[in-house]
Amino acid sequence: MPFDHQPYIVTRAPMDDAGARHITRDGRSGEVCMVLQRPDGRIWCAAKTYYPGHISRLLTGGIHPHEDPAQALLREVAEETSLTPLTITPCAHISYDAGVPFATYIYICTVADTHPVVIDESERIHHFDALLPAECAARAAQLRGLPDVFHPDIGTTWHAWGAFRAHSHAIVADWFATQP
Repeated sequence: MPFDHQPYIVTRAPMDDAGARHITRDGRSGEVCMVLQRPDGRIWCAAKTYYPGHISRLLTGGIHPHEDPAQALLREVAEETSLTPLTITPCAHISYDAGVPFATYIYICTVADTHPVVIDESERIHHFDALLPAECAARAAQLRGLPDVFHPDIGTTWHAWGAFRAHSHAIVADWFATQP
């Protein structure tokens, strides 16, 4: 599977300390954001069983300690969707300003016209849906507007979690808007 090695967009973003401590509790210091683009141009998103209103978002998966982000991408795509990327393009690297180090590596992947199937049931995925790339900006706004209510599965408030998750969506929307 070919990797296009175009340079990453490199940026920093805020992240609340409670969310950062929760997401790094198992030793991970980063995640991959899997932008899985179907042949019709739409991007697979997923909602977990405990998400408010079952709002879906871009898929992400943790990078194990000492694991390369590209290896984590392939493992996570397989575990969460059973899909195989046909092409992979590095898109962005987000470093977060938080009490503990954390980063998101965003990859744009093309996939076949097959519906995702979860292999790892512990992911608690409720459903998959697909967004047009231009809809990612609106999804970022929806995520930023989540209520300021604590939830134990995310270790912080929905509002803080939504603001954290919105960064990837905004970057992906901008990336697609600038592609020929």
